[in-house]
Amino acid sequence: MNDDITRAAEKVAKLRAQADKLAAPIAQAEAALAVAQETEQARRAERASVYDREFVKTWRAQSGEHAAKGRELHAEFLQLLSAEPWFKAYVAHRAERHKREKILTAAQNAQARLGQTGTVPEQRWYDLRFLEDLTNEVEQAAEALGAAYGEELDAKRDAYLEATH
Repeated sequence: MNDDITRAAEKVAKLRAQADKLAAPIAQAEAALAVAQETEQARRAERASVYDREFVKTWRAQSGEHAAKGRELHAEFLQLLSAEPWFKAYVAHRAERHKREKILTAAQNAQARLGQTGTVPEQRWYDLRFLEDLTNEVEQAAEALGAAYGEELDAKRDAYLEATH
């Protein structure tokens, strides 16, 4: 046999012996790792169950608190909104349209009572994009705040699961 082949075969045999020598400790370490992972998974599952049971007990109170706070903030919003000059002007503008509607209705009724042919036009209402734009902006901002709160809830649960005691 060639010397190069002999040396390579001896090296392979030596390395194979080293690998066989390390195989048992590696298998033991892998088994210990699997047990530790299963133990941690069981611990987290138990903590998740405890957290979820507690959350189910308190969700109504938490939800009620946020609903009450929402009503308070809505009342504050309406109070602040009604004080805004642009809002007052918008309300006045819309009120004039409602007043015109009342005049047209009264004129239509008067013509009908007098037996006259109806010449009073119907009230025309135009949708205003302003309200849709405002509503969309408010909804997007509110959804973002709600999503951030949802992330806080998830982080709180995750932190509870991660805790070691």
